[in-house]
Amino acid sequence: MPRTEPIPQNEIEQVENSIKREIAGAGSNASDTAKRLKETYDSSDTPISLSRQLRQGTIPFWKVLRIADVLGYEIVWKRKGE
Repeated sequence: MPRTEPIPQNEIEQVENSIKREIAGAGSNASDTAKRLKETYDSSDTPISLSRQLRQGTIPFWKVLRIADVLGYEIVWKRKGE
C-alpha cells in the first residue's frame, strides 16, 4: 500500500462531524446507513466499521459517495465564490 502523509487530527474530526451531521440531518443513523449500504451496494460495512473509518480518517471517498447516495444526496464540486 502506498504511504501517505498523516492527516491532521482536526481535519479528521471535521470530516467525521460533517458526515455524521449529514447522516443525522437525513433522519438516519449509523445502523440505518449501514443497512441501506448493504441493500443498495451489497456492502459488508457495519455501523462499527463505518464509525471506525470516520474516527480514524480512513473512509475512502467512494464510500462517502455511496453514503451520500443512500441518504438521497449528491456531492457536487464547485469553485469557491460561485
